Amino acid sequence: MLQLSNLALRKIFVGGFYRTHAGMLVFVFVMLISYCLFINTLGTVMPDQIDFWQFFFTISLVSNPLIMGFYLFASVLYAYKGLQYVTSQLALPQQEFLYYSFTASSKKQQFKTWCIVQVYLFIPVLSYTFYASIIGLVFGYYLISTGILCFQLLLIIGCAYLSLKENNRLITKNTFNWLVRISRKWNKPVFLLYSFQVFNQSKLAYVLTKLLSWLLISSVFMLFADIKENSRLLMLITSCIVVAHAVLIYQERVFNNRYLAFLPNFPFPKAKMFFSFGLNYLLLLLPEICWMANRFGLITSLGLAAFAFSAILSFRSLLLLDGIRIKGFLILVFCQFFLFYIVIIFGLGLILIPMNIVTAWLVFKGNYLNDYALN
Repeated sequence: MLQLSNLALRKIFVGGFYRTHAGMLVFVFVMLISYCLFINTLGTVMPDQIDFWQFFFTISLVSNPLIMGFYLFASVLYAYKGLQYVTSQLALPQQEFLYYSFTASSKKQQFKTWCIVQVYLFIPVLSYTFYASIIGLVFGYYLISTGILCFQLLLIIGCAYLSLKENNRLITKNTFNWLVRISRKWNKPVFLLYSFQVFNQSKLAYVLTKLLSWLLISSVFMLFADIKENSRLLMLITSCIVVAHAVLIYQERVFNNRYLAFLPNFPFPKAKMFFSFGLNYLLLLLPEICWMANRFGLITSLGLAAFAFSAILSFRSLLLLDGIRIKGFLILVFCQFFLFYIVIIFGLGLILIPMNIVTAWLVFKGNYLNDYALN
């Protein structure tokens, strides 16, 4: 029974984790190998010192507390990534059998099994840790070499314990958050349901999008002191902010396909469907619009908001194209952003507002039903 559990957990969690993060792991592995074995030193180096300089990073890891701290922090991030993958898999309906089969074993056996699973997940980190520890022991850095290895083992034990607790936790019913409780008795327009969905279920994506927007704004303020008097630069910043919301735009299409597929059966005019869903974008862009109004005045902020609204409608219309997926959507978004850049640089940015709206309307009118086609 225990062997079957080991095999099942390794197949579910270990194999899936490496398939999901194969690109990242291969990149880091190749980068480390290339650095340690093929780096060329600058200047004249004696033959007996070449090995030392080629392994300089590894030697610094076991001799320099600062480098060691960065490595331990990276190890914690890797452990968090693995634990996040395990917990996300345990939450899937197809893994519910683990709550009724694997938990029949004793807690001690379950803990041993989870330790084995975590060791398999930590193979890339453990391999380099063993390698660095051996180099450190050869050069006489006994304390740090042993400490790094012990830290990795503690991470494995801690992740195994958290996985054990998650696997034995009772499945509780979903509880409503504060937004649902407050707005439970409100009349919610069908066209604004996606905004409620964002604040209820996609708060992390929304916060990351806003952080990216403010990062772009702050970076431009640091680079260009005269931003307030440069209308072209302001429009470029606005287009960058809109591009930062591309993920939320794509998620709206997924939301409509999943929950609002019945809308074509209602006698809503196409114009109402086209502009009413734009209320979501105005609501999601409300922090940026308020910032523009406070910073640049009412007239300038209205122009920038109109450009942002038209650009989002234009990006949203790309999702109506038949067979479009996230990769193709992002490629088209960046192509259109490049077009915005050229037009704005030549001082014709205001032309983009009607051009975006007309283009978006024509695409929407010709591909309206694709928005609710099953994926």
